[in-house]
Amino acid sequence: GISDNYLYSEFASANYNFDRKYFIAANIRRDGASQLGANSKFGTFYGISGGWEISEEDFWKQSFFGKTFSSFKIRGSYGKVGNISGLGNYASLSQFTSGLYGGAGTVAFAQAGNNNLGWETSTKTDFGVNFGVLNNRITAELAYYKNNVNGLILNVPQPPSAGLPNAIATNIGSLYNEGFEYLISADVVRGKNFTWRASINGAYNHNEVTSLAPGITQILTATSGLESVNITRPGYSIGQLFVTRTAGVDPATGRRIFVNGAGRQVFFQHVAPAGQARFMFADGTTAPAVGSQDAVVYGNTIPRWTGGFDNTFRYKQFELNVLFTYQLGYNIYFGSNAGLRDQRFWNNSTDVLARWQKAGDVTEIPRLIFGDNISNGSSFPLDVNVFNGNFLKLRGMTFAYNLPAKYADKLKISTARFYVAGNNLAIFSKYPGPDPEVSSNGNTPGAPGVDRNTIANARSITVGLNIGF
Repeated sequence: GISDNYLYSEFASANYNFDRKYFIAANIRRDGASQLGANSKFGTFYGISGGWEISEEDFWKQSFFGKTFSSFKIRGSYGKVGNISGLGNYASLSQFTSGLYGGAGTVAFAQAGNNNLGWETSTKTDFGVNFGVLNNRITAELAYYKNNVNGLILNVPQPPSAGLPNAIATNIGSLYNEGFEYLISADVVRGKNFTWRASINGAYNHNEVTSLAPGITQILTATSGLESVNITRPGYSIGQLFVTRTAGVDPATGRRIFVNGAGRQVFFQHVAPAGQARFMFADGTTAPAVGSQDAVVYGNTIPRWTGGFDNTFRYKQFELNVLFTYQLGYNIYFGSNAGLRDQRFWNNSTDVLARWQKAGDVTEIPRLIFGDNISNGSSFPLDVNVFNGNFLKLRGMTFAYNLPAKYADKLKISTARFYVAGNNLAIFSKYPGPDPEVSSNGNTPGAPGVDRNTIANARSITVGLNIGF
């Protein structure tokens, strides 16, 4: 197969700086992308920003603030940009595929296109301050932002009765991201032989879908054809977890207790004794079967907080860099758990050793019955497989030695640096899976926060020598 794409752009920008105090910049561009529909290929985007370095003003220099802050700048910006990330080269076109039937060539409908597929646009407002103290030994950046996204591009599932072969890429609605960011950097130690440079950054973000396409109240997104655990609805963040609730295990019988859509407890037994139903209310009467139809919007999959902490230590010719990163305030659906507790001759985790075995046992693992793929989440997503994803990760560490210049000169080289570096060295988290940062659905916008038999990010160790001549 051969495929093409093109991006055609025209753009202009202007910058103005007056007396190192007042700054303004503006840009405008017009972009056309071949992936988009014939009616919507082009978009016009723009931006404007300004800044005021107050510390250069005489009134500031003569005030208390001038003696405290070595620099202080107020800045703001407003702009609109376009996005087509993730679109295939022919996303807007209807396509056919070929094959053979009885030795004769055939043509089949393979993709329904969308001639009106256009740019997803983001309109962002940003205000912030940059300042330094102690002659800029400590610097900081603080900013507030709000980003409104319109014409959101998602693959919208079609009803089976439509007879279409695919979910259609569509500009379906809008959402926004709002929050603040900070960055603080400091020369903690400035010694003759020893220095310590540190920086910490973080961002808080609130994501909310504000509208979908007319007639569409929600979008369910599947994971590898196994389950639909993500839902996107107006009023919530994108890709929320959509699961059926449980209420533990009945200590008397070892049955899984579900909570149906009406909020009532329903007891389940995979193999029911004669005269009993598989699904029963607490009073022993037969209950309607519980399933994905009883699911509720349950948990946020987009981290509220993200950030990192970077440190560089230097002692004479030795250097050590340590970077930590973190994410807080989100949930992960550990779909692997469903398989690890499935009772169809699948490999089980050691969790099943804590199963219910006799009346009075208090446990989260129901009685084991061969063939039971319902009690632990294999048939439909359950809240027992939702976990907090908070983590602190030792993202990277590098230890290096720089050869002194006098020895380098003797070797007829200009520099030599020996180093040992590691990535993804440690994770501090209560998440039971291998890595809370993985995603079975990659960068699929509507299906984050799902871990279904996904391996952890690789840990790597690198040993190297850099020589300059």
